[in-house]
Amino acid sequence: MKNIPAQIASEDGEAANFKRIFEESPAPMYIFDLHTYEFLAVNDAALNQYGYQRDEFLSMKALQIRSVEEAERFKSAIQQVKTTYVDYGTWKHIRKNGEEFFVHIYGHSSIFQNRQARVAMAIDIDQKVKAENELQEKNLEIADILESITDGFYAMNQHWEVTYINKEAERILNCKRADLLGKNLWEFFPQSKEGRFYQEYQRALTEKVSVHFEECYAALGVWGSMHVYPKKDGLAVYFVDVTEQKKIQAKQNMQMKMIEKQNEQLKKISWIQSHEVRAPLSNILGLVKLAKENEDDSSCSGIIDLLEQEAIKLDNVVRKITEQAQ
Repeated sequence: MKNIPAQIASEDGEAANFKRIFEESPAPMYIFDLHTYEFLAVNDAALNQYGYQRDEFLSMKALQIRSVEEAERFKSAIQQVKTTYVDYGTWKHIRKNGEEFFVHIYGHSSIFQNRQARVAMAIDIDQKVKAENELQEKNLEIADILESITDGFYAMNQHWEVTYINKEAERILNCKRADLLGKNLWEFFPQSKEGRFYQEYQRALTEKVSVHFEECYAALGVWGSMHVYPKKDGLAVYFVDVTEQKKIQAKQNMQMKMIEKQNEQLKKISWIQSHEVRAPLSNILGLVKLAKENEDDSSCSGIIDLLEQEAIKLDNVVRKITEQAQ
């Protein structure tokens, strides 16, 4: 194949066949001088791709179909590569109308018209590259959104390997993105299998349903409000750290229990006041009235004793109330 371009210039039967293959190939091809960069030959597919007439194209140099910023890269590439066949990768070329487009270049070293030359095949991959760039931009946009949200987020494939984690999830889970990506979630956080995490994640994955639950990862002492969604090849998990809310809720529950206990004590105090206090108090009042009516009667001394007894009873009741209120 090394001598094929040289044979293209001859008119014998075999050379004519190679010339026809070159010129009629559906793949855009051209030949240029390795030192002067002058175009030496071009096929119809290349002319259609770049928009030139044959005489126009052959009057140009290889640098003229490339963007200015890639000129030095081009010179370096053709001088450094010493192998016969080379995959030069993706380049940006320019059509006659000024439109820039991406091509994938394959090159082959040869001798053409007694000159060191390079046979190049330039495959138009413009739509493919633009589609990939658009997809990359969308992915970056999505990543930017996921990084900016206040929820923790991570994604896993069907093998439980983490494929993405945002910075909020790193903070909540106290881990580094580089350490977690590509790792099995349950192996990285082994204690998480002890709670509801594995059960609910497994249900979301197998039944293709979204699930929501709250659970504490005991190893970190972190409560999470978890929203798990099935996706094509795994799960997407959004979660919020609700540890502080849980602490506040626990404190409120404790306060409610204390209030309920105090209410019970108040009920007992109310019952004591309405029953146990009223009885000795009524007796005292009655004895005082009786003593006043019989001030000169020697039996009043007995009334005084009874008053003392009832007063002691009342004092005991007051002490009991005090104890209940504590």
